[in-house]
Amino acid sequence: QTVAVRLCPLYRFWSTSLPFVRRMPTLLLTLFISCIRASVLPKSAQPTAAGSTYRALVAGSVGEQFRDVAKIAEVALKELAEDEVLVKVVYAGVNGGCETFRARGEFAFASNRESDSGFALGAEGVGVVAAIGSAVEGFAEGDAVCFVGSGFAEYTTAKARTLWRVPEPTAEMAALRISGLTACAMMEVTGQVKAGETVLVTAAAGGAGHFAVQFAKLAGCTVV
Repeated sequence: QTVAVRLCPLYRFWSTSLPFVRRMPTLLLTLFISCIRASVLPKSAQPTAAGSTYRALVAGSVGEQFRDVAKIAEVALKELAEDEVLVKVVYAGVNGGCETFRARGEFAFASNRESDSGFALGAEGVGVVAAIGSAVEGFAEGDAVCFVGSGFAEYTTAKARTLWRVPEPTAEMAALRISGLTACAMMEVTGQVKAGETVLVTAAAGGAGHFAVQFAKLAGCTVV
């Protein structure tokens, strides 16, 4: 039996996004590199206390492409809600399709077209907990976590329930929260693959695709 797994357009786009990455504005690469250099900490290390502001890539409005809307901004650190966690970003996932749709205000990001205050950029990443809200349990400063949203920044704020704790804030962990979860759901929930089946994965070099190959192999399938 052959199970064909069709990746959604967002992730199929990712696998062909190398030209997009090459065309990214210098400001993205500069901020991305500076975040990596300044932020890589072992899990056991206590994060440096955040100041009153941090640098982030944001968009003031929608546009035709990422480079049209992305700009570096100095963003004020806001007081955490009781269920929120402040994360110091170590690595951000660069997802070509996701950022293009976000910049254009298309599909899941249609609400960006109505935003008066602009919107953050960056789909997912991994970092270190810098501070926690008063009601947060299960996380402590210094924990390595995967997060969703506002990845192209020195800091991001997330609801504690959306975070995943990971052993270390390494580059390999940056794509787990969206790409890894998507592939897992496709294999185990949608496809319900079983050992001995043949699984066809389109765009196997993409974000979700390369995870799908690994999940299928772990399930005992033949992967094409």
